[in-house]
Amino acid sequence: MNKMVEVSICYGTLCFVMGGAAFEMMGDKLPDDLKDKVAIKGMNCPGYCNTQEQGRPPFVMVNQKLIAGANLNKVIEFIRKEVDHGTNQ
Repeated sequence: MNKMVEVSICYGTLCFVMGGAAFEMMGDKLPDDLKDKVAIKGMNCPGYCNTQEQGRPPFVMVNQKLIAGANLNKVIEFIRKEVDHGTNQ
């Protein structure tokens, strides 16, 4: 049985204003074939925006893998990779 892909969205102010607001309705925007395979939750600001090393906000984690400069298409692509080849098999 496959595990759910865990998606954690940073709800810190900087992530929110730099594009994270687009993730508020992410569950509704997922392709139908992924909707029952994804668990979406918010996360408190992990502070990644305080260092250049992690990249630019907004930040999203997919199965504990960091996505910097996240947008909906990029996150869906990561989710699809996790479903097809990731640790949830």
